[in-house]
Amino acid sequence: MQEEEQGAEYLEDENQESTAPEAEVPAEEPHVTDPEEPVEADEEPRRLRRFLFWTVGLLVLFALGVVAAWFLQIQPMREENRSLRTDLADAWQRVESLSSEVERLQPLEAQNEALEEQVAQLESHIFLLDVLVDVSKAQIALVEENPIAAENALQGTVERLQQLQERLSADDAETTVRGMSERLALAQEELETDEFAARRDLEILANNLIALEKLLFGE
Repeated sequence: MQEEEQGAEYLEDENQESTAPEAEVPAEEPHVTDPEEPVEADEEPRRLRRFLFWTVGLLVLFALGVVAAWFLQIQPMREENRSLRTDLADAWQRVESLSSEVERLQPLEAQNEALEEQVAQLESHIFLLDVLVDVSKAQIALVEENPIAAENALQGTVERLQQLQERLSADDAETTVRGMSERLALAQEELETDEFAARRDLEILANNLIALEKLLFGE
């Protein structure tokens, strides 16, 4: 009996506990965040984006400046440098060509100098023969007793003797030609006063001319 009473009490206690109102569980308070925390968290990505934007912009500007400098300065300078190299190569080719031409012409230059010397000797010989012809004409005129014709024959003889003297380099030849000029002037004066003396002086002059010709030209 006692056990049944204890079991009934136990059941009553359980029913009372089950019907008892449940204790209220305190609700968790909402987490209140600091209003400055999200602003600072958003500000850093913005700064990073702005930094990257300006960095990219500066790089783009720098690249554009390099491209502009290339087209405006470097490229024309390269073209000018290429043109100068081409001109320099052409100049070297011309120098080499001229050097070859000079080497080829050097023997001809020596021959030309020899020819010029021969021409000078030939001109001197011609002037000497012209003087001798003038004197011979004057002698013939005096033999024919024609002093006027003799004077006419000697009109250009003084000038020919001067030209002959300018072409002769030897001092003795110049002295000889100077003495001939003096003898000619004396003969011209004597044509009007003393034909005999004029003949003698013209003969001496002719002999001197023949001797000079043999001395200078071996004839």
